[in-house]
Amino acid sequence: MSTTRDGRPGRRALRLTAALAVTVAVALLAAGCGSSKKSSSSGRGGGPGVAAAKEKVAALAKPTTSFSPPGPQLGNVKSLSGKTVWYIPITDKVEFFQAVTSGLRTALGNAGVKLKTCSGEANPSATAACVNQAVNARAGAVIVDAIPIAVAAQAFEAAKASNIPVLVTDQDPPPPGVPGAVKGIGDSKLAYTLNALDLQKAAADWIIADSNGNANVLVSELTDSPSTQAWIEKGALGEFRTYCPGCKTTLSKINIASLQLVPSKTSSDLLRNQDTNYVLAEFDATLQPIQAGAQTAGFAKKVKAVSSSGLLGPLQQIKSGGFVHADVGIDYAYQGWAIADEVFRMMLGQPPAVEKVPNRLFTKENVGSLKLTPAAEATGEWFGSTDFKSMFTKLWGL
Repeated sequence: MSTTRDGRPGRRALRLTAALAVTVAVALLAAGCGSSKKSSSSGRGGGPGVAAAKEKVAALAKPTTSFSPPGPQLGNVKSLSGKTVWYIPITDKVEFFQAVTSGLRTALGNAGVKLKTCSGEANPSATAACVNQAVNARAGAVIVDAIPIAVAAQAFEAAKASNIPVLVTDQDPPPPGVPGAVKGIGDSKLAYTLNALDLQKAAADWIIADSNGNANVLVSELTDSPSTQAWIEKGALGEFRTYCPGCKTTLSKINIASLQLVPSKTSSDLLRNQDTNYVLAEFDATLQPIQAGAQTAGFAKKVKAVSSSGLLGPLQQIKSGGFVHADVGIDYAYQGWAIADEVFRMMLGQPPAVEKVPNRLFTKENVGSLKLTPAAEATGEWFGSTDFKSMFTKLWGL
C-alpha cells in the first residue's frame, strides 16, 4: 500500500477504491471505518521494554550491506524467455506500485521475460477484467499487488483452471474457507509474498524509544482489508503491548477510499485526546490528510508523526524538520527483483521462497547523508548496497 507523490488520489480513484473497499468488506467480513477505541495502562516510562525498542531502532536505522539468497539455486530460468508476466496492482496511479513495476520489469527482462501491467483501478470489475485478459493472453504468470483474491474470485478460478501461476503480494493469506486460502505461503500455483507487519512494528518501536516509554499515540488503522487491519492490530499495537505497556494508544479506524474524511476525523480525535504527542500513520498515503487534521486541531507542532513506506516526500519532510519525524521504508527496487524471483520459481514449478526485502528506519539522524532525489529513490541506494541485482542474477544462472 502506498501513495501518490502528493499523497492525494483523484476523485475517480477515490470512487473506485470505495467500490473495492465495500466488496472486500462483504467478501472477507472486514471491519467498517470511522470508529475509534482507546487502550491505556499505568506505569509510564523507561524499563526493559524501552531498552529493547531502542536496540531495535538502532539496528533498523543501519543500511543493508549484504544479501542472502532467498531460496535454492534456480536452473533453466532461460527457458522462460519469451513469456509474458502480468502485473496487476490495486491501482497504477500511486508511487509505490510505479516504483515496484520499474524494478520488476528490469529483473524479468534479464531472463527475456516481458512484463504487461494492468491497473485494477481499485475496482472489482476492473480487477476481474485484468485477470481475464491475462488468462486469454495465456500469461506465463499473474501477479496481483495489494488485492485480495476474494475481490475477483471467479476470474482467479479461471486462471487456476488455465494452469497459470498467481502470486499475491502485499496481502496476508486469508483464513481457510475464504477464496485464496493456501497452506503456509502457498505453492507453485498460488502463493503469497511480502506484507507490512514488520513496518508497523518498527514504527511503534521508534515511538517507544523516542518517548522513553511515555507516548500518547493516535494510531490510524486502514480498514480496507483484513490485512491492513491485522498489520496494525498485531504489528503496531502488539509492539506497544509488548514493549510499552505504559504507553497510551487511541485507535482511529479510517478508510483509504474516504481520505477526504480523514482530516476532520483526525482533528476530532486529537481534540478529544489533548495529551496526544505522537501520530502513527499506517502508510504514507494517509500522511497528508492526517497532517491537515492536526493543523486544524492546532496539533501540528505538538505531535510527532511516524509512517511507513519510505517515499521521497516524507523523507524530505524529515530532513527539513516538518510534520514527519520518522518513516520506515521498504526497498522498492529490491522488492521488484524479489517478486521476479518468486514468479520464476512458480513458473518453473518450484515452491515459493520466503523473500526478505530490506527495510530501513529513516530519521533526522540518517536522512542527511542521503540523496533525496527520484533517481536515488529508484536505485534503492537509500537502503545501502545495491548488489542484490548480481545476487539474483547469479541465483538464476543468468
